[in-house]
Amino acid sequence: MRTPRTNVQNRAFSLVELLTVIAIVALVISIILPVLGSVRTTGKMMATQQVLNDISAAAAKFKADHNGRNPGYFSEREMGSVDNATRGMSGMENAMLDLAGENAIVDSGGAGIVEVGPVASETIFVNPALIGADKGAYYTPSREYYEAQLSSTGQQVGVEGHAASSETDPQLLDIVDAFGNPVLFWSADTYTVSQATSLDQFAQINYAPGSTPAMFYWNSNAAFLQSTNLGRGGRDQTVPPQPGVHASLLGPGAGEEERKLTMSALLGSISAARVPAGQSLDDVLQNPSEASIEAIFPGRGRGAFVVHSAGPDGVYLSSKDKGFSTVAHEGDHIEFGLSFFANENSRLTDEDGNPTSRDLMEEFDDILVSGGG
Repeated sequence: MRTPRTNVQNRAFSLVELLTVIAIVALVISIILPVLGSVRTTGKMMATQQVLNDISAAAAKFKADHNGRNPGYFSEREMGSVDNATRGMSGMENAMLDLAGENAIVDSGGAGIVEVGPVASETIFVNPALIGADKGAYYTPSREYYEAQLSSTGQQVGVEGHAASSETDPQLLDIVDAFGNPVLFWSADTYTVSQATSLDQFAQINYAPGSTPAMFYWNSNAAFLQSTNLGRGGRDQTVPPQPGVHASLLGPGAGEEERKLTMSALLGSISAARVPAGQSLDDVLQNPSEASIEAIFPGRGRGAFVVHSAGPDGVYLSSKDKGFSTVAHEGDHIEFGLSFFANENSRLTDEDGNPTSRDLMEEFDDILVSGGG
């Protein structure tokens, strides 16, 4: 017996059903995308941490092999020179000349050669193609994290310090983090200043012949702290700090004194807190006040050198970071003294009520690795 054929009509989705499916898909995407973005950011932060760790380890090995000298062909005072504010040689470029470029330094100019240096009267000839080519180098940069930063696009200040007269010619490259932004190398002049006895001995904007030397100089990284288009992120580091704005507390948008204070918080060691002569650190710590916060400065750095990434936001100590609202002082700088005080009326304490301290840099997304003792 034959089974009767049944006519089945194809049923289409109704408009309501289509809209429901679209809404569900949109909701799933809205949930997944931020998670994927967070995962990517975390991965880049981990990769950046590894790059900084590798540089720090190489610099520590160099230091141990060279009687305690930090890597860098030019001295800290030369890197901090007034000239270097506009010449634009970076601390990392200088360090790489020792870590991976000793064989790249040649006697004279020629094809593929660049004349570089932070001081106009003291320059050297370098073949950039040979940096990292020597198997005996302390650090061999990965091409993924080694890029040219162009002054013509505002990525780097100056030309003479790191490149030939034209940026189409060879030039020194820079280590970048996983976000594509230049890594800073802060080198302490501990040969000249073993212990700072004032803020000015710890940090200065620049060094002029005959002036009092300091451990750290802002000009050693002025090449990027003055950038108007940093790295791949393209952030302007010169914008004045203000709430909710990607502006650097280390950039020229902050005043000179404010930058020095922020440098002390960035680079100073909490275990080496000092106060001016005639005062007692214990007395200052026991008496919370504005004067107490401002009296404390670091006697030495958190390391003989500090390797510094701007982190995910591409701004060195951004005023959009949480730290700007929690530890920034008077809206334009960070005080090292806030490592010990919650505010002018209160000492920092732990859960048991005992006096404690904090690393102010943990309030920012910047990534730091210090080394060399």
